[in-house]
Amino acid sequence: MEIYRFVWGVVAVVATATALVYDVATGGLARLALMAPVVAVFGALLGFSIAEERPDRWTWTRRAAVWTALAAVAADGLAATAGALGLLAGTVLVLVSPPAIGLGWRWVFAWSSRRSTGPPEVMVRRDLLRRWEWTTAEVRRSTTPVARRLVLVEERRQLLDELQRRDPAYFAEWVVTAVPEGPLDRRRLRDR
Repeated sequence: MEIYRFVWGVVAVVATATALVYDVATGGLARLALMAPVVAVFGALLGFSIAEERPDRWTWTRRAAVWTALAAVAADGLAATAGALGLLAGTVLVLVSPPAIGLGWRWVFAWSSRRSTGPPEVMVRRDLLRRWEWTTAEVRRSTTPVARRLVLVEERRQLLDELQRRDPAYFAEWVVTAVPEGPLDRRRLRDR
């Protein structure tokens, strides 16, 4: 996903920067200068209302203001440069963006995990592995509450126990790749 994120970022920056340069060169600077702050305020209010109960709500508010203003300026540049085709390109960029892809995968995992519920003893191996992937994603998500993480840790222990009980040889091969590599793991490997 890191390579995809990088490639998407380069494509998005090149497409929008080219459109913005053309838009400014053809007289769109005044429109952009007026529109960006207005949209930024709207984005800040929206971000604040969404993150109202969070302790880091001001960080969310600043991010929402910046990203909303940048998105509005990019959309204006694309629309002014290429008209309907520019809007289509902007829509495609948003739909294939890493956050949108991440939301799509989470939705697919949530949908597929509905079929793999129940105690581990009644699940087939495919469902056990699917549930392991889903809980891995949920445990790694920074917004998962501590109480939920503790429940997930217990569920993951049961999944591991069941996988090992059913097929110890497969389990020994699989468990090596089951734990996702994080920044800490990379540092450990580099230090060896």
